[in-house]
Amino acid sequence: MLYQQFIQINYMKKPLLFLLVLDFLFLCGDSVYGNDFSDGLDAANRGDYNTAYKLWLPLAEKNNAESQFNLGAMYDQGKGVHPNGMRAFKWYKLSAEQGHPKAQFNLGEMYREGIIITRDFEKALAWYRLSAKNGLAEAQCNLGLMYAEGQGVKQSYKEAIKWYRLSAEQGYALAESNLGLMYEEGQGVQQNFEEAIEWYGLAAKQGLSGAQSKLGLMYQTGKGVIQNYKEAVRLYRESAEQGNVIGQKYLGVMYVLGQGVSKDYVLAHMWFSISGSNGNQKALKNMRLLEEEMSPSQVEKAQKMTRKWKSNRLKQAK
Repeated sequence: MLYQQFIQINYMKKPLLFLLVLDFLFLCGDSVYGNDFSDGLDAANRGDYNTAYKLWLPLAEKNNAESQFNLGAMYDQGKGVHPNGMRAFKWYKLSAEQGHPKAQFNLGEMYREGIIITRDFEKALAWYRLSAKNGLAEAQCNLGLMYAEGQGVKQSYKEAIKWYRLSAEQGYALAESNLGLMYEEGQGVQQNFEEAIEWYGLAAKQGLSGAQSKLGLMYQTGKGVIQNYKEAVRLYRESAEQGNVIGQKYLGVMYVLGQGVSKDYVLAHMWFSISGSNGNQKALKNMRLLEEEMSPSQVEKAQKMTRKWKSNRLKQAK
């Protein structure tokens, strides 16, 4: 099962918070339920979802938790069937009630998001907790976030730290980054910038753009580490190329200041524009201020580069 990540960023001094969104694919691995399940998995992996559905449905009706989970995924994704959120919920719930940790997690997501069913943080928390106790790193991370935010439960940074750590120790990047944030802010633990850098670094190495931008800022400012503009630029660039608005904005700042790179207003304008088009109003303000220092030809060149970058990104996404 694969999970797609969405990063919600509260700018500047407010914490970075990481949430997951629904994106459920098919469970991989060996099955103890006989050839029908394995044959269904083979069919799904080659894109023959109709055959997979026919093989899994009888098993699901006999309370095979893995088949129930996968039928939920099929209805959720519209693979071999018409998308149907309530049928997805039905099969996830049947699977979750048998202790399937990923189905439990998915139910938690559905209750937290409140798109298919009525939002209920307490129920989300309950399903996350069951999944987390079954060892699912994603659920442990989200349970930590619920405690950090006080959603469905009394806010407790110490409890958040507990669950983030369990998830991070499994190598889950979002939890590593959240744990870094807790150390940076001194929430539930004694403030420790060196510890924050260690956890941000682990998440950044896995390609998490939010962690890359946070770590870049620490290198830029010399917080808990020897100030290193070139390392900050490297991290901002990795974050920016993934579409992170904070990384894009700060990469623009580095080009304005000439820190770690040669001063270049054209490139700065490009990154401010890209960040601004993704919703960062402060980047747009920076861009407008920068235009007062630029010639019309420079602005035109920056706009052309921006269009080219966006076009290339769209091609990569296809």
